[in-house]
Amino acid sequence: MTYTVSLKLKPETYQQFQTIHSKLNNAEREPQAKLLGDNFATIACEIIDQAFGQLVDQSSSGDKDSQKALKQVKDAIIKYMPWSVSFFGNDRLLPMVNHVNTLMYKQNDQGYISYQVDKVLVNELLGCAEKMREGQSQYVVPGLKAFTKVVDQGVTSLVREPKKMLKFNVVVNKTLDGVIALTTQIGYKRFEKLSTLYDAQTITRYFDHFLVFLDNDAKNKAS
Repeated sequence: MTYTVSLKLKPETYQQFQTIHSKLNNAEREPQAKLLGDNFATIACEIIDQAFGQLVDQSSSGDKDSQKALKQVKDAIIKYMPWSVSFFGNDRLLPMVNHVNTLMYKQNDQGYISYQVDKVLVNELLGCAEKMREGQSQYVVPGLKAFTKVVDQGVTSLVREPKKMLKFNVVVNKTLDGVIALTTQIGYKRFEKLSTLYDAQTITRYFDHFLVFLDNDAKNKAS
């Protein structure tokens, strides 16, 4: 059983992907690799800004280290995502693009990209968050671990699985695996650090902000 995490995309970003998707499925000859790589990088950065950037920017303590970590991750995405996609012609890109399209949907004129999260994991996070709201600091570390796992399921769904579909050669695949490992560790180590910087009730703000993106069943459990 799973919950769905849905993240908003800007109208122009969503529409550009749909245009690329349509052109690939119509077998148009114009190469789409560069446009697709740039679009994927934009999508990834929008997700990061939405899920984490706004919260870091609004932090009353001015969390410069977290801002720096987010910038490192986004810089790596902007550098490597277009580069990785540039290796492929339209026919090789089509199956992966069709897969990513199944993760997208539109509701009330708003475009979204989504991924599935195990219910057990979400319930674990919700349980820790509830205890943390009560000031029970012993739930901070397990709560952050559950939060990291929820985020990592998104990385798998939105990055690792589409990458696998492209079947890179050994050298490029190793490079990209290294980039993914490095960027995720930058973020996850920052999550761990939060337990030494903030109290339980403050950290729940991070969880509450992220839980907004869960489907209604999960939100009802959180309320």
